[in-house]
Amino acid sequence: MKVLALLFILAISFQAVSQQLPKGVTLESTACNYAPGLFSTQFQKSNELIGMILPDACYFSGAEEDGVNKYFIADFYNDNKKDTFDTYNEAMNWMVKTIEEYYQPLVITKWQMLKVQPPKVSLKYPWDWSYKLDKLEGIFKSKIQSENRLTLLRTVPFGKSEVFFIVRTPNTAKLSVDKAMEMTAQMNRAIIVKGSAAEYVIGGKSFKTAQNSFMAQMDQYHFWYADEQEIIYVNYNLLKDEKIRYPEVMKDILESITW
Repeated sequence: MKVLALLFILAISFQAVSQQLPKGVTLESTACNYAPGLFSTQFQKSNELIGMILPDACYFSGAEEDGVNKYFIADFYNDNKKDTFDTYNEAMNWMVKTIEEYYQPLVITKWQMLKVQPPKVSLKYPWDWSYKLDKLEGIFKSKIQSENRLTLLRTVPFGKSEVFFIVRTPNTAKLSVDKAMEMTAQMNRAIIVKGSAAEYVIGGKSFKTAQNSFMAQMDQYHFWYADEQEIIYVNYNLLKDEKIRYPEVMKDILESITW
């Protein structure tokens, strides 16, 4: 039995090397509880379990109680993808390809166009996202009676993720852009604005911008504009896998904005 286990582990190791797993992805194998000689394979990245290949006979389940393996289940958790295969090698090939496709910059080929007023802004966003409008009372000491924030939402497991928003509101208090930045930093202590803000043009307006990490888990991006009439604040956040998959998508949205 020990010899069989060693041979299986060696086979997994050879398979992983020959298929060149994506950078940072490692494998571990665990003996099945109810099927001697069979093993499940766990895929990990950054000390986090991201997927598994499981022989169907690994655990008792209804008709599979005879302990005879009939197929292999490949499950990639991060993208909610799952399939079954006749052989372990087929499952491994699918898993490697799925992981490789997931951990690369996402290319959006289908967009929606959006024009709202208020707040007055036009942009494009991925076809399977949604949006909402709401009013932030008193932000930047602004007095307003209508909606002043546009938020883009992406569907994620168990709900919606607010990934991008624009606040466009009257500059009632006649704040400078530096003061608007300072007020934002007071709400989010992770933002460092002094001596770090660069220039970034969005829709023909020159914004000051800064980037920071939040709790070592999320990258946050901020853009501020202010003149005598209005203040505009743009924000988006990239968490975990989004740092790899969505930077170019966010840039495309920024570059599509018109006021």
